[in-house]
Amino acid sequence: MGAFHLAIRYIILFGWVFLLIGCGGDPSGEGGASTRLDNVPRNRTLIMDCAESNICGGQIQDYNSFNPFLPGTTSRTGFNFLYEPLYYYNAFKDEVIPWIATGHEFNADYTELTVRIRDDVEWSDGAPWTAHDVVFTVNMLKDHAPSLTYSTDMANWVEEAVAVDSLTARIKLTAPNPRFAFSYFTAIFGIGVPIVPRHIWEGKDPNTFENFDIARGWPVVSGPYTMTLSSPQQRIWDVRDDWWAERAGWAERPQVERVIYLPHMEEAKRVQNLIANAMDTSLDLRPPNIQTVIDRNPRVSTWTGRQPPLGYVDFWPISLGFNTLEPPFDDTDLRRAINYAIDRAQLVEIGWQGAGKSTLLPFPDYPALRPYVSAVSDLIETSEIGVFDAEKSARIMHAKGWERAEGQFWQKDGQPFRIIIDIFPIFNDLAPVLVAQLERAGFDADFRMTSDAYTRMAQGTAHAFMTGHGGSVRDPYFTLRLYHSRFVQPTGTSAEYFWRWPNERYDRVVDQMAEVAPGDPRLMELYREAMEIWLGERPSIPLVQWYHRIPHNETYWTNWPTEENPYINSAYWHRGWLLVLLNLRPVQD
Repeated sequence: MGAFHLAIRYIILFGWVFLLIGCGGDPSGEGGASTRLDNVPRNRTLIMDCAESNICGGQIQDYNSFNPFLPGTTSRTGFNFLYEPLYYYNAFKDEVIPWIATGHEFNADYTELTVRIRDDVEWSDGAPWTAHDVVFTVNMLKDHAPSLTYSTDMANWVEEAVAVDSLTARIKLTAPNPRFAFSYFTAIFGIGVPIVPRHIWEGKDPNTFENFDIARGWPVVSGPYTMTLSSPQQRIWDVRDDWWAERAGWAERPQVERVIYLPHMEEAKRVQNLIANAMDTSLDLRPPNIQTVIDRNPRVSTWTGRQPPLGYVDFWPISLGFNTLEPPFDDTDLRRAINYAIDRAQLVEIGWQGAGKSTLLPFPDYPALRPYVSAVSDLIETSEIGVFDAEKSARIMHAKGWERAEGQFWQKDGQPFRIIIDIFPIFNDLAPVLVAQLERAGFDADFRMTSDAYTRMAQGTAHAFMTGHGGSVRDPYFTLRLYHSRFVQPTGTSAEYFWRWPNERYDRVVDQMAEVAPGDPRLMELYREAMEIWLGERPSIPLVQWYHRIPHNETYWTNWPTEENPYINSAYWHRGWLLVLLNLRPVQD
């Protein structure tokens, strides 16, 4: 294929951004902002689409803002990896990696945490990165609960946060919490509190502060990139030559000179761009689509190479969730009836062509968590959460006063039992199979895939939904806390976590778990007690382990993380993305 025809093909697939990469210029979109862009060749540029369909669909909605604390309104196009964490965590190696912090320690009863900060870290505007930034961020979140991400946690756990000096932060807790540093100051897949610069955020209302002005160098970050363009059509970061870690000898400057985020794409468009080498990676692809990319582009690989399952198990096991504040899902027996109607093996076999595995608990299948799964095998059996039995489902429905004529749906007082399941687009392979199973069992089921799905789930107007758990990686507490009543908000009020299930007895057990250190035998006792309540009540129905089937295009870049070299996961919307950028190497011509 000639150079001219190749260029035309790229322009058709990739739009005007292709011209920008090769030619430089200043094509800021309407309302966008940029500095004058340098020329960066394609083989020094990394290109991907946004992960958030509700924020980046069609056009990037938050192109003129950069506030990481506003739930459901912020795309992960930079804050997730450029606000560097105190620690990273690699779940595949069960490894904590110090980064901004040099260490920390608790007092004897885990009610006070002292964090020590490196003395050579700077923000991108040259201001020192200090313990004052940690303390400011914690107190800001605490003072604005529950409206900001992580604010409910800070209000619940933090009594006082102070800077002892510029390199030492001391946080006094409201109760013992031996996991506090790991829970909030460690980048674990998609979680971890972003620490922001006090000198920029102080005096601002974090509920409205946009944190965006490219002419002033905003956003100010600590990572090795600076934003050079942000418009509805794209967001561009260019590597900078004054990164603290390079100067300190801590890390080399990334060889990826430019990072480009495009708006969220439908999967067919992602497949086209990956085949044409117009993108280097993308959001998860469904099994048939990533197989198509593998078949048609020999330079694309994955975590498991070019062999199934073409991805890794993420920390996001998927459940069918409910707003249990609303009928009919407020009835535990009816949730059990729905559970009996679900054939998980068929979900994997048909929805994913067998490339995956189901789950009976809301925990990812990681080695560190398997002992906890084994420890409740008896509870799993007695609860029958894994039993697929339409007759048992029918007996419950009859006992609760529902009637079903042959070939019809369950009805009561002339109304059918409706289950409308809100989903994200990534579930459009599983959802039709799940709906068909529920319909066969007599439920008037359907799924709804809309651009406001996240908002509906957060506000509870989605009474049934499919989503995952960003929680445990080595300790069950992190997932169990997601169901704590402190996160429950009335229907119509946005909640940080979607699982609206108030249960005081469960709360008390989880609160006790929070105060017990990992490794203490008492933790296993409390865990079993909590799981007995959870399995009995069934606030959600676990379905499948989630796989990130992420393409690694090696046309321009190599040394992606793999099963053989698991230095971190490869989801670019997660907090560990910087470690991938630091490891990528250009393909030699």
